[in-house]
Parts: sequence; C-alpha cells; structure tokens
Amino acid sequence: MKAATMKAATAMASLSTAMATAAATTIDSTHRILESNTPDSTTTCPTSLLDESTVDACLTWQKSESSKYNCTADSYLSSLTPGKYAGLTANYLSFNTEQAFPHFPERAEMLTRCTGGTIIFSEASDIAVDPITDIGSADAVGAEIYDAYVMIYSFTREASSLGLLETLNERIRENTVNLQYEDMFPKVRNMGEYRKDGKTNIDLLMADGDFFTPVIRIDLLERDGLPMPHTWDDLVEIARFYNGTDLNDDGESHDDWGFCIYPRTGSGFNDAWIPELMYSTWATTDQTRGIQEGFLFDEETLDPNIGTGFEKAMNYWKDLWPLSADACITSTFVEGRCAIGIAPPGCWKSVFVNTDEGGVAWRDRTNGDWGPVLRDENGEALWRPTFKDGTYAEPYRLKPFGSLEVIDRETDTLVECGPNTCPKGEKIKPSNELPEDDRANRLVDSPHVGKWINRVPFYWSGGYGQGIRKSANSEVKDLMFEFFSYVNSPITSVDDIVMPSWLDDWRYSQLASYEQNYQKGGWNYDSWNEHQRVMKYALSNDVNSALTLQLPGVLMYTRDVMLDQFQKYVSGESDMETVKEETIKGWKEATLVYGKINQLDSYRATLGLNELSTYQKCTLHRQEMDAIDPAICKEATDNSTTIIIVLCSLVGAGILALVLSFFYKRYKSFQAIKKAHEQLMESTLNEATRCLQQLDYPLHLIRADEFVNDKQLTQHEVMRNSHRLTVLDNIKDVDAFVLAGKHVVFFSHQWTAFNHPDPGNLQYNFMVSA
Repeated sequence: MKAATMKAATAMASLSTAMATAAATTIDSTHRILESNTPDSTTTCPTSLLDESTVDACLTWQKSESSKYNCTADSYLSSLTPGKYAGLTANYLSFNTEQAFPHFPERAEMLTRCTGGTIIFSEASDIAVDPITDIGSADAVGAEIYDAYVMIYSFTREASSLGLLETLNERIRENTVNLQYEDMFPKVRNMGEYRKDGKTNIDLLMADGDFFTPVIRIDLLERDGLPMPHTWDDLVEIARFYNGTDLNDDGESHDDWGFCIYPRTGSGFNDAWIPELMYSTWATTDQTRGIQEGFLFDEETLDPNIGTGFEKAMNYWKDLWPLSADACITSTFVEGRCAIGIAPPGCWKSVFVNTDEGGVAWRDRTNGDWGPVLRDENGEALWRPTFKDGTYAEPYRLKPFGSLEVIDRETDTLVECGPNTCPKGEKIKPSNELPEDDRANRLVDSPHVGKWINRVPFYWSGGYGQGIRKSANSEVKDLMFEFFSYVNSPITSVDDIVMPSWLDDWRYSQLASYEQNYQKGGWNYDSWNEHQRVMKYALSNDVNSALTLQLPGVLMYTRDVMLDQFQKYVSGESDMETVKEETIKGWKEATLVYGKINQLDSYRATLGLNELSTYQKCTLHRQEMDAIDPAICKEATDNSTTIIIVLCSLVGAGILALVLSFFYKRYKSFQAIKKAHEQLMESTLNEATRCLQQLDYPLHLIRADEFVNDKQLTQHEVMRNSHRLTVLDNIKDVDAFVLAGKHVVFFSHQWTAFNHPDPGNLQYNFMVSA
C-alpha cells in the first residue's frame, strides 16, 4: 500500500513535469477519463503526456482521492464537487449550540465528509459582546480569531456601519438554486439587512423568525365562558382572573400564575432583554405604518419618543409583572400552572413537540423541572387540560396582542384605531366568522367585535443569523458561506426546524404542509395549524411588524438604562415622571457616547431609510456636525448660499424671460391678427373683383311674355325640360345679352307650399303687376 502511494506521488510529480513541458508544445490532447459516481467529479489523466505505468498510477491516485468524499447524504451535498474545500479549516464562533442549534455540528460533519473542509466550533459566553470583540468596533480593532459567527440581528449594526461584515448579496445571487433566498419570509430577510450608501446590504443570513408569541389555555376560556383576549387590557384582566387559582387540578394554587413570560428575572444573559417585553406593548400604540416608521426615536432628530404610548406600556407591565412567572426555563407552563404565556416561538416547541411525551401534563419533579409525564397503570397521563368533550386541549397560539387606540404623533394623544389611523390594522371578528378549523370558534364573542385593532408582531433581540468577517481568508469565507447556505437551505431546514431548538420557522417551505415535517416531529394537526397561521401572519410583508433597538451600544440603552428604570417602576420604587426623565436622560447620554450623527445614521439604516442629507444634518444638528468638522456645515452652507443665489438668479431670469415671452407673444399675436385682417380684406376684394368677371352659378332666364302667359309660377325643372329657358354661363354672355338691347328683371321669391311654389298666385300676381 505504501509503495503504491509512493508510486502515485512519483507519478503525480512526473505529471507536473510533463504538463510543464507540454505547455510549450502543441500536443494532441487525447485523454483517458475517469468518472466517479458523484456528480461533477470527472477528472482526467492526459495519456498523450504520460507513459502507460504513470497513467495507471494517476488513475489509481484519482480513484483513492475520489473515495475519500461522500456527497450522497442529500441533494444539496450531491450538487457539490467532492473535495471542494479540501485542506481548509474555518473557525466558527457559535453560541449555546447544544440548545440553540443542536443539528449544526452534525451538518458540519456531513459537509466535511463531502468537501473536505473542516469547521471548528467554539462557544461564545456572551453573544452580544464576544462576536463584536473579535470582529472589531469603532473603539477597538478586533482579535480576528474567528472567521464567522452566529449573531443576534440587533448586535450587528456597528459592524455593518463600519463595513466589517462580509456583504452577502452576491453570494446569495450565485447560490439561488440551493439557498432559495426568496423562500424566506420577507420580515426575516429584513432583520439581516442594513441600508448603507443608498444600497441594501445583506450582512446576516438570517435563520430564525423570532417574535413574541402568545399562547393561552383555551380549555380555561371554554370552561369559564370567556372570550379570546385581543388587547393588553384583555390580557391584564384574564391574568388577574386566573392568577393564584388552581389551574391544573392538583389541589394547589400558591404556585399557579395568570401569566408566564420569557425573558423573566433569572433567565441569565437574556435578563438584559426584559424591557423588550415592554417595547412590544409600546409599539402597538406608537407604530401604525410598518417597520420604516419605527417607534423608539424620532427618525430625524433622534429624540426618544417617550411620551403617552411609553407611559401606557409601562403601566400595563406594572400590572402584569406581579402576576407572572418564567415561561421557558422552568416547566411551570408545561405543568399547567399558567393561564397565558408570551415568549419567542422556540420556547413553545417543548410544549408541542412529541405531544405524547411532552405537552401540558402533570410531571414527575423528583429530579427537578422537566420531569417525565406522570401516568397511570395503563400508561395514560394522570392529567391533561381538556375541553368539555374530554379531548386534549393543547394551548392555543394566537396573534400578538394589540391596541384599540394609537398615538397621534402631532399631539401625543391617543385616538381610536381605524382605517385612517391604523392603515395596517384589522377588524376583530366574531367567533362564527373564524375558519372552520380554528379552535377559537368554540368561544364566546369578544366585546371588541367589529372594532379596529393595531397588532404589531415584535421581533425581539433573539433573531439569530450567520455573519462572516470581511477580512477573513477568501477561501475560508467560501467554506463558511457554503455551510450557512447548507443549514439554511430548505433541503435540510424543512426537517431540522421541527426538532427542539431555539430556531423558529423562517421559510414558507418549512410550513408548507403538516405531513412533510411537523407530523413526523410529533405535533398534532391543531398545534401545527395554529402555529403556521400565526407565523405566516407575523412574518409576512404586509403586517405592521416592529424591530427592536439595533443601535451600536444597544446594551447601554436597554440593559443599563431601560432595565434599571423598568425594574424600579414595576416594583414601585419610582414614579412615572422620574422614569421618563431618567430614560430620556440615559438614552441621550448613550447616544453621545457613540456620537449622535453616527447613531442617527444607524437608526435610519435599521429602519431601511437613507441617511439625511448633509444639509438636513447641518440644519437639524449643527452643533454635533460642527463637533465632527466645522468645515462640513460651512461648506454645506456656502454651497447652499451659492445654490440659493444661483436659484434666485435662475428664478429671476426665468421671470424676466416669462415677461418678455408674454409681451413677445402679445406682439406676435397682434401681428398675426393684423396680417389675418389684411388677408381677409384682400380676399374680400379679390372675391368682389372675381365676381365682376364670372358667375358662381349660371343665369337662367325666361321670356317676359311667356312668364305672363303661364298664369302662375312654374317649377324650374318643368321649364328646363321644355327648353323654355335661356342660360347665360358667364359675365361675357350677360354683357352680350344686354348689348343686344335686352333687359333682365330679377325677382326673388319663396316657396309657400311643399308641392307648389305659389299655390294662391299671390307672389306671381305681384311679379306680373311689377
């Protein structure tokens, strides 16, 4: 075996030498072709350049190389060239892989077996800080240890603004067949985009449709004759109604809650994002027209929009906080000890995946939370929530809560939601108008039926995407993008999305049918149906969804300022006016740390808006612009002055030109009228002269004696046909007729009947007497 390998190596060295020699010689390139079973893996040994033994060694070597790779696992891998990335190693900074992306390592191994490229996984301890520390920021050069990262979309904006992330637009275009980017929900794509220099850059390949999703114990609503909640007021009312009552029939109520949420105090790193629960409420009053409107700051002045809507949202959460417990880390919800829950969709997977082993049920807590379902001697669950008909009542997934009133931004007052004030709102339907397969149609009608509601799916900070460091080795970047495309492609993700993980559906294809994946994942039809209905609604292009804060230094705004003020307010340590003042002050200070103009540009970019012009910035933010460079606004002002002078000159010249044009046109009009008058007069004179020389119509005459003898007026046609008329065709004929001593008498008359010119001879008698 060793000898064969050495011979193959020697043969390949000979091949290289022979190829070099052949470069200078025109040779008949007859090749013997070796084809493997893997597509696109055809290789050749040039028989015309090598002796027989070298060709055989070459073929042996090729066959051994081909057998190293296995690209048969799926259609994505089978489309790749075996050994495509052989010898390459990429360093990938992941985060909580075992829980968030448990399938990624296995998929990386499959890619390695096909292409030869190796991906080394490392774990970030803080997903907000560690990737930025490595990739770099405005304050520090990055360590650049890793080539690519899993990132949360709200933490990438500084890297995007500095151009430190690889822009993926062209790579996505080149891999459309396998990646099928258009299959991703529009709002998921939005989370990975950054507007810069008038272009939309795709900096993250998103793989997570993450927004706060409510679920509710629909069996409790049916039992107690309550309607489905739609508004935040409804939520507070139901949470109060059920809080501290026995919700799972275990005879205890001290640990049963009206409301379960995630994140909740004790969620570790995600405690920093507790204020985002409040943001999701705030958005329902302050944003009505979609992502580009935003709600956190004024998009031109960057002043915090902290007013009536903010106050209303904070008050809701002050009511809800003491009624709430964790929804995701502990098993409180799955044990039936919560009436309503709000959390990202990934948190609810454990409730719906493998219903027989999971779902809501009593559990053995001998070894802590998340114990197995308690069962009787027949293997049936001892308790599960049920409808009145005895069937299992899985928690119902509903659209995000909304508001019946929204903020008028001109007055900062609440106005009723309607078609004009809430152009993306919707009417609340009665139960009998819901789809036949919607389990909510068994409930009583909401008191809000017929009213308009402003719902705002809120994409909190947990939306995961994959980013590549721009300065990484180009071939390694190719390998990492291949991996990201592989795990993102519908070829793999349609099945992978069903397994327990933190990832939520981000593609239409993942929700195409119950049978293709969710049934195999242990979901029952009702759960899948309600899940796909809400996901498609919240991630569609037309819905009024909202993005979380994405500014550089976002932790200063949300964790350091807002979390502190939120906790003080809900605990009663601080009053509303103090909270508002301190939040505005803290946010403005955070803005100054990173630079107001930079933050303004970043905020507009995250909304998909272009930067303000230099002139606008100098008009609205002169002090901050002068602090950057006094020459910028001076030049802009000088340019503006020059432009104004030029414009005024142009306007003045334009007005003068209009005046001159007016008078010139008046003059030309007068000349035209005068000329037309002269032409008319000339024409009239010419016509008169012509009339002196010729007749327009022949002159027909009858002898006077014959006219008298007729005793009546006779029709012209009768006289013409009896040849009694003398016809003079022109003036010369008339002159000759007169010169012959004859006279012409002209009478004018009018027919006074339809069948006779003069029935009573009245006109005729006057003519004769004349």
